[in-house]
Amino acid sequence: MSKENVDIKYELIPYDGFIGSKEFDFDKAIYDLNSQIELLSSQADNLDYVVAIASGIACGLLDILWVGEFDLTNGRSIASDKVDAFVKKTAEMFEGEKFDDVKSAVKALEKRFPIPSDGNTPDFGGGLQHHLRDFAHHPTIVGLAFSLLTQFTEKSYGTDVNGVFLVVDVPEKSKPFIGKDVPQKILMGTITWFFHLVSDVAGSSSTAGVTGGMGIPGPILALAKEISAIPFFKDIKVDDDMSLSLFLSKLFNGTLMMQRDENGQIIKESVVKFDLRGELGVAVELCKQAVPVIANECIVRAFYFIRRLAMAMKEKCVSCLADMKKIDWNSVKPANNPTIARMLTVSTGVFTALDMGEAIATQKYWVSINYVGVGRFAVAIGSDVSWGLKARNVKKVRDVYENIKQQTFRKADADIYKRIGADMDIQMDKLGLSLEQTEILYNLEYYKTLNDIERTNIPITREGVKELKTTWLQDWAKFISDGFESFTQVPGAKMHWYTMDELQQCIAGQNPNEPWYRLILLEAMLFEPYYPLGMEKDKKGNDVPCKKYKHLNNPINGFKKSEGDRFLNEQFTGKYCEKEYVKRLRKSYDKRMNELNEVLKTVITSLSITAVISIVTVATAGAFAGPIAVALVGSNFAGLSGAALTSACLAYLGGGAIAAGGAGMLGGTIAIVGGGAALGIGVGAGVGGAVGSAGLLGKKNTIMQSAKLLTSVREIFLNDEHDVEFSNSVYEQYLQNITEVEKGLVELRLKKDVAKGKEKKTIAESIKKAEESVEAMKVARKNMLKYNSSFAEGLQVQR
Repeated sequence: MSKENVDIKYELIPYDGFIGSKEFDFDKAIYDLNSQIELLSSQADNLDYVVAIASGIACGLLDILWVGEFDLTNGRSIASDKVDAFVKKTAEMFEGEKFDDVKSAVKALEKRFPIPSDGNTPDFGGGLQHHLRDFAHHPTIVGLAFSLLTQFTEKSYGTDVNGVFLVVDVPEKSKPFIGKDVPQKILMGTITWFFHLVSDVAGSSSTAGVTGGMGIPGPILALAKEISAIPFFKDIKVDDDMSLSLFLSKLFNGTLMMQRDENGQIIKESVVKFDLRGELGVAVELCKQAVPVIANECIVRAFYFIRRLAMAMKEKCVSCLADMKKIDWNSVKPANNPTIARMLTVSTGVFTALDMGEAIATQKYWVSINYVGVGRFAVAIGSDVSWGLKARNVKKVRDVYENIKQQTFRKADADIYKRIGADMDIQMDKLGLSLEQTEILYNLEYYKTLNDIERTNIPITREGVKELKTTWLQDWAKFISDGFESFTQVPGAKMHWYTMDELQQCIAGQNPNEPWYRLILLEAMLFEPYYPLGMEKDKKGNDVPCKKYKHLNNPINGFKKSEGDRFLNEQFTGKYCEKEYVKRLRKSYDKRMNELNEVLKTVITSLSITAVISIVTVATAGAFAGPIAVALVGSNFAGLSGAALTSACLAYLGGGAIAAGGAGMLGGTIAIVGGGAALGIGVGAGVGGAVGSAGLLGKKNTIMQSAKLLTSVREIFLNDEHDVEFSNSVYEQYLQNITEVEKGLVELRLKKDVAKGKEKKTIAESIKKAEESVEAMKVARKNMLKYNSSFAEGLQVQR
């Protein structure tokens, strides 16, 4: 195999070489924002998901087989034993003697720590409910407040049997339990109150240890009872015949969900009192439910940590403990990152789905659901969504910079075109703009926007909208002036704003008959004002897109493209280019965008069939092939006429000239004649799905640049200049660019095969974006080849 020397041309453009203010370096800003988005996005791969799912299944089975049903009776029994032990231990601490039963312990504490509101038991409905209705018996901050209030006012506070707020005087027999001075009142209202509640938590001295006693309400029930006394909530009905107050009373004494046997007798086991011991029983059962949930958490986080640590050690070539300092521990720790949030969402989601599935399958429903697991799943979703919202907010900021970049003609835009012509034996500045021509472009955009402001005619809000638009135009002009040096990359470049007369003189002095003038008309046509010009700070101090002009981004107040095109046609066409030239550019550009988005891949065929069906049959279609071809696609070849136009149109419908791989004129005739035999194909097929393919950033930018390039080559350099050589050179370079991307994709795929972990995922994302971009480029290449060859064939006939 012979070796050939290959000269490779390369150019290094250091970032430090950027001219102007870094504020206007949109490429760097977008790059930095993309990096932030990556950090805020989950990097979980297939192995992470598999482990998360496996952990969710394993812990879900643990919950089903070990935890079982939610049993409040069992939980309350465990809690009651703990409470009894606590009461006895407290009594022993004060009395200095051992208590064998809880009843005597309660009696000792009641004697040592009496409170005045016990004397109002009859006022609050008797011993069965007075612990719930007397607010001083509530173990809450409200209960403490009312205990102190009783000490200072000698009144007790609570509700009557109907739930109405009640204030009654402390009876004389209970007044000795009220402090004589302020320190004593505070002491008795706090310390005495607390230990009295300890005595009551296991029931009164007459019932404790016998029937379980009526203890005090737990914090949740106490808070609900306190709220129910507020007039706004007092009349709320839980059922049609049950008030909120009655519902809470039944819940407290255990009769809410009680059941009766066939003889009408109450089933004792069904009476479960929801006092403090009941709430503690709920906590006991929830703690039991928490075991598999915590196990799931530990498995997922441990796997994440061990795997990331191993990957980091391999990447940093850690061989001893001293090398461990090389590791970035923030990327290893299994917390506060979107990847672990996504893994936990998956694992807890699987866990909860399995748990609920078992509850439905066994028809145990509410008693079989792991409520801790449901709560953890909700938290996991919230965390995952939170990371997504953070990434979305950064994407919004990035979109602002991309929009500004898109609407601002910069040196990079000219370079895109110039690089296409690299190594071509043609004039290099055909697609570029000089500094003066760039100034003319910005002035055109300025007057186009000014015209839109003057033409704004909205009922009621017209003046306000015009004022806002005027402010935007002033801000935009300052933005362009400040960033002109950065946009053009010309040291010391200054932007000049002209009056309309000065602008016309400046245009005339730049030889506007050359292609540059039509190029800036294309750029000015695509310019759409009123986009955000920067960022602002939200309440949390984060950068968000400026909302100052958000009211201008709607169909009513916003910019009208048709009005902008009309203004450019009226003011800047007819002298140096044909009249209504911008209209022609708009029509061509929109067609190119549709073709590149593959929205209209069947429209030309469908339209040709629709045209033929009404005027010809299969037998006679051949005779009308030429006129029909011109009628269908003749508007594409504005630079040809007569036989040359017919030849170009027939070749275009045939897929391009024969020399370029198309079917030529004969192919075009066949396409039309053959269409008559396949009547009825509609134009709407597949339109909806294709539009979404342009949504990704890489493909979107490729499509927009390619559509602009195709429009300029087709309309300006072929239809206007008849410069087939230049157009073919552009095509050849475009084809070369596609080839280079394809080669790069092969290399990336080979690299992906041996890569692992994060590197493999990064390469996969690069491949995806490159494939999307090259897909759009291939559509553009086919479009360009088809048109160039067809035009050249028609031009030969004309000559």
